[in-house]
Amino acid sequence: MTRMFVATKIRLQKALEQRELGQGTLEYLGIVIVAAILVVALVGAFNSFDLGTKISTKLDEIGNAGG
Repeated sequence: MTRMFVATKIRLQKALEQRELGQGTLEYLGIVIVAAILVVALVGAFNSFDLGTKISTKLDEIGNAGG
């Protein structure tokens, strides 16, 4: 009876190991894809957003408001 339980436990462990093969690779691939999407989004946002001009405009407004 004990031999049957041990054999069943071993079969279940092997089945779980087989099912999880390659799982780490998929997780890393997912992380790389998300990081790439974030980089593309940030580059696109900074290209369409002219920070230098906005800062210059606000500094001119502050300088002109005092005088």
